[in-house]
Amino acid sequence: MGRSESAFLVSALGGFPRPVEPAEPPQPSGYFRGVEAGDPVVAPGDHDDLLARFPPALLISGTRDFALGGVLASHNKLVSLGVEADLHVWEGLGHATFAFNPRLPESDEVHDVIVRFFDRRLSG
Repeated sequence: MGRSESAFLVSALGGFPRPVEPAEPPQPSGYFRGVEAGDPVVAPGDHDDLLARFPPALLISGTRDFALGGVLASHNKLVSLGVEADLHVWEGLGHATFAFNPRLPESDEVHDVIVRFFDRRLSG
């Protein structure tokens, strides 16, 4: 997120100082160390042939989630490639609210959706 719009939005929403542009380009670290930028494992969303082989997917977001646009684009891409993809969006919830605030009634709804998704696909 260092050079993306998301870094600025997350900083502003969280009350943090605006990110500073690094003097040098970022270097791959952690999981990305030693991996070529075009490798499908790094960015599977750029490789339709890989995405088309994805298993059924469950995409969950909230209308106030900074990642909502990416979730919607991922859902559209998967569906266009013939992958079964369930999309659920909750009004007013932020990013991973169901994990950060598990006692909310909406969190119970999310957990129920997750359980039903896996029950349908793993029972049998």
